Order: sequence, then C-alpha cells, then structure tokens
Amino acid sequence: MTLTRRDLSATVSTALAVLVFAAAHEGWSVPLVGDSYRWAAAAIFVLGMSACARADPIGRANPFLIFLGVAALGLTIATLITGSLTLLSLLTADTVLLWALSTVGHLLHHAGGRPVAT
Repeated sequence: MTLTRRDLSATVSTALAVLVFAAAHEGWSVPLVGDSYRWAAAAIFVLGMSACARADPIGRANPFLIFLGVAALGLTIATLITGSLTLLSLLTADTVLLWALSTVGHLLHHAGGRPVAT
C-alpha cells in the first residue's frame, strides 16, 4: 500500500485548490485570486486539471470519476458565468472528491500485488 511521487504531487495540487477556495471565501486578497470567485474557479480548475494530469492511471476508466470530471468542467463554467460562492464550493468539493477517490483507487490497485508503473 504505497503511493507514488505522482500521487503526492496530485495531493499538493488539491491542497492548493482548497487554499485558493479558502482565500477567496475569506477575502484574503492574495494575488491573482483576491476575493473574486471567478478567478478562484479558474485557479481551482487549473489545479484540478494539474492533479489529474499527474495521477497514475489505474487501468480502465471509472465512469463515476469521468462523471465527476465532467461535473467539474460544468461547475467551472457555471461559476465563471455567475460568480456564485455555492458553485465555487461545489467545484472545490468535486475536486477534492475526485482526488480522494483516485487516491483510494491507487491504494487498492497497488495493494492488489500488481506491478506499479513509474
């Protein structure tokens, strides 16, 4: 039950996405995001895509993870249009859920005794 450096990198990207949400929600006025929910949505989407790009593939595509990825795109677009905090919250939760399910899938896959590609 080990994770790779790519999983760690995806974890860091997801943690940064949560920090971006917190910065926008609390109005920390950090560069790029400030207190804009639209800029936060764009940053969270980029960080989520980065996490997905870095993750190790676990074999066949999971339809639920695909659904969550498409939902993230839809939530990003909706948040960019409306600037809604609720939609931004859902986008962040979706990104974290994608990361969590993917990481658990990697743990279960690695624990099965199959060789791990690096």
